[in-house]
Amino acid sequence: MQKMSKIELLFEEAVQKHQAGDLTAAAIGYAAVLKENSRHSDAWHFAGLIAHQMGNADDALQQIKYAIEIDPTNPEYFSNLASIFNSMGEQESALVSADKAIEISPEFAPAFFQRGIALGKQNKNSDALLSFYASSKAGFSEVKVLAETARIKQFQGDFLGAIEDIQKALAIDDDNPQAYFQLSQFVNLGEYQFTETQLDSLRNLLELPNPNLTSSNLLNVAMAVHLEKEQEFAGAFEHYTRAAGATHALGEGKGQLFKEGQRQSVIDDLIEFFTPETIERFAKNGNPSAAPVFIVGMPRSGTTLVQQMLSRHSAVEAVGELDSLDDLIKSRFGDASQVRLREMFKTLDDFWIRAGAQGYIDQLTRYTSFDDLGEGGGADFAMRFIDKMPANYFHIGFITMLFPNARIINCIRDPRDVCLSCYFQSFAAENLQFITSRFGYLTTIYRNYARLMNHWRSVAPDSVFDVCYESLTEAPEAIIKPVVKHLGLDWESSVLEFHNSDTPVSTASAVQVRRPIYTTSTKKWKRYEPQLAEFLEMLGPEIADYESAKQ
Repeated sequence: MQKMSKIELLFEEAVQKHQAGDLTAAAIGYAAVLKENSRHSDAWHFAGLIAHQMGNADDALQQIKYAIEIDPTNPEYFSNLASIFNSMGEQESALVSADKAIEISPEFAPAFFQRGIALGKQNKNSDALLSFYASSKAGFSEVKVLAETARIKQFQGDFLGAIEDIQKALAIDDDNPQAYFQLSQFVNLGEYQFTETQLDSLRNLLELPNPNLTSSNLLNVAMAVHLEKEQEFAGAFEHYTRAAGATHALGEGKGQLFKEGQRQSVIDDLIEFFTPETIERFAKNGNPSAAPVFIVGMPRSGTTLVQQMLSRHSAVEAVGELDSLDDLIKSRFGDASQVRLREMFKTLDDFWIRAGAQGYIDQLTRYTSFDDLGEGGGADFAMRFIDKMPANYFHIGFITMLFPNARIINCIRDPRDVCLSCYFQSFAAENLQFITSRFGYLTTIYRNYARLMNHWRSVAPDSVFDVCYESLTEAPEAIIKPVVKHLGLDWESSVLEFHNSDTPVSTASAVQVRRPIYTTSTKKWKRYEPQLAEFLEMLGPEIADYESAKQ
């Protein structure tokens, strides 16, 4: 037997540590390999995977690209590059990488899977399903494929098909946390009920020692939903709390922090800079188009419902939750977590307003059915395009400068219900999941949101239109009609048939908005009032303001 070289020994030891989950030791090991041989492509590749696992996407991309430079014939490198691009929301780059892997090896199953992920995130659901089926045919994990096909079918409104796929996954692996979690979404709306066998398996999984934190979150949410349906609210809250605890621990392990002071200073800077005079001064150079429509608000405040209703109008097209505006602003003024905005805002000039508005329109064009909106489609352009990124409430000042005729819809919901819903929800975005895992964090977030929205209403009263979720569910037509008018459009009764919309929904509300309006989520906080006493006290002034405004 041939003796292994020093580099081979170092690499094997690093791989073993990697497989054992000791990422720090594995990273040191791969670095040792690369010190001996800087052209060891597998060491670069695995070092990139560790960087990705530790949340360092930029480092991960660079290291795997080094591996590809050394060996451009390995399909695994390109497939994992696609996976990282998918995690970053860069689906076009993910598709390019996945297609390159398939070009190198036409039967490389993981590449088809990553291709499906990218297409699904672009709402190209039929093509995504085909890629997932191709990955399964090529030998990829059937359980993972079924989880994704179920997700796609859920987004399409095919609930029976989604449930069938999840049940197939459980038949293969009845210890599958993801499957129980996915089923719980249908349990929540009465579309499914866990069997006794499934509940026994769920209980057994929850009792296992030293659970994986991600699995713990999914399993506890599933059990909480079941108990809530059984009206065992104390038990449900306990499991929701365990799920949030797992989320918080997972985020802390990745170095995530909630910076209350920094969030406060961002709001202070926005309020200080965006005065009526400043907005008027720069809006003169903005794009006159009324085509962009922005739906903003707290997560779980009804933004998806409002989007789905408006998208049924013949002159409205929903383009999803775009990062375009946030990226545009950060590229000019920097990340608010790293710079003091009040200093950076001083560099604002007329050229950026003009260029920024056109830059956003160019990005918007990529997601619409129109090839070219030109100068925003012109001031009299008949179509409206909904950008439903809730966190754009931070950017309303810039929106009013970039697009003085744009309309902004702010979705309001009882702060008790919206914060509770955020706490109970499992969000796909890791940062959002982390910052909603503590009621203390949620209090700070809501309080600053309310403070900032009060400011925007005072400086841009004609642009911001408030829609109350509770009022919308109680009297849909009476509430949504003025919104349609606010967009400068004539009323169409099809707006009330939102649950029949073919607009893809890939947010946490994907199941809910496929059903007619219901009011069961209103005053849900009352079921948990004993557990929420401290939180309700902390948010007392905001609750009083909400109740006063709703009267």
